[in-house]
Parts: sequence; structure tokens; C-alpha cells
Amino acid sequence: MAEMSDWGFPKGNLAQALRKILHPLLTDHEVEAIVVCLFAHLLIENKLNGLLYRWLKQDAPSSDNNDVTAKAEDALWKNIVKMDFAKKWSLVEPFFEIHFPSQAAHMWKLNDTRNELFHGRAIGGATFQGRPISEEKTVEDIFLAAQFLSEKLDKFEEMVDAPHAHAERWSKRLVELGERLL
Repeated sequence: MAEMSDWGFPKGNLAQALRKILHPLLTDHEVEAIVVCLFAHLLIENKLNGLLYRWLKQDAPSSDNNDVTAKAEDALWKNIVKMDFAKKWSLVEPFFEIHFPSQAAHMWKLNDTRNELFHGRAIGGATFQGRPISEEKTVEDIFLAAQFLSEKLDKFEEMVDAPHAHAERWSKRLVELGERLL
């Protein structure tokens, strides 16, 4: 006999048992599709969190006291994570869509699908680009959209960092040439 949890469910099957109680009409395939959608969105949100953190931290004043700087950086991270997705994306979107317009449009579509799922409005009938997420092709499209967005967010971060990288390179070169820095 299987070992039971404190609630009387077979151990290792608690999530599945609770899901069948909460949403008994969902098939295992639909649950897996939902998980892929949520993980795709999580991938993008984590990428966005890191981008905002590094972008804002890059030019932030620091202290000679490393503890104070670390505390400020920790507070910055915590505040970014607390922001809702739409606010985070709204900060980046105007600059991102200049270079990656089609991927920028996919961001909102991916978020709309995530909202349908997460907020329970269409847990069994959620769609992406007008197609049900229960279709294999739709799950694939969600995954690919998240991958392309992730790739373009990395490229965008390189673009944001480029002036700093150039300045650092020129600073080193001036030192090598014995020139004073301002």
C-alpha cells in the first residue's frame, strides 16, 4: 500500500489528486499544456527581471561601503520582482519594439494567455493567437515564442550594455596610452 500524506492522499500524487478535485474536467494533456504556458511566461518574466535589474543597477550610484551597496541592490531586486508583469514590460517595450517589433507583439499575446490561465477565466479554453492551447501546434508556438523572446531580450540587453562596454574598453585603452581620464 502506498504511503499516505497527512491529508490522506497517496504520497507523490498530491498535486494530481488536488488538481482532479479542483478541475476534474481537465485532461492530463491540458494540464501539461497549461504547465508549458506558465513556464514559458515564467522564463520571460525572469529574463525581464534580470534585464531591468542590470539596466537600472548599471548607472546607479554606489557607496564605498559594500554592505550599503549590497543592501541597495537587494532592495532594487525585490522591488522589480514585486512589480506586475505589465509594468515591467511597459518600461522595456518602447525601446525593445524599435528593434524587435514582431517579438514585442508576441509578449502581450503570451501574457494574455498566461492571464487567462492564471486568473482562471479560461482554464480549459485558454488560447494563444486565437488557437486553443490544448492543440499540439499551439503549445509548440507558445514555446517557440518564449524562446524567441528570450533570445531577443538577451540581444536587447547587449544593446543596452554596449555604450558601457565601449566606454570601459576606451578607458582601458587610454590608461594603456598613458592618457589621463577625466
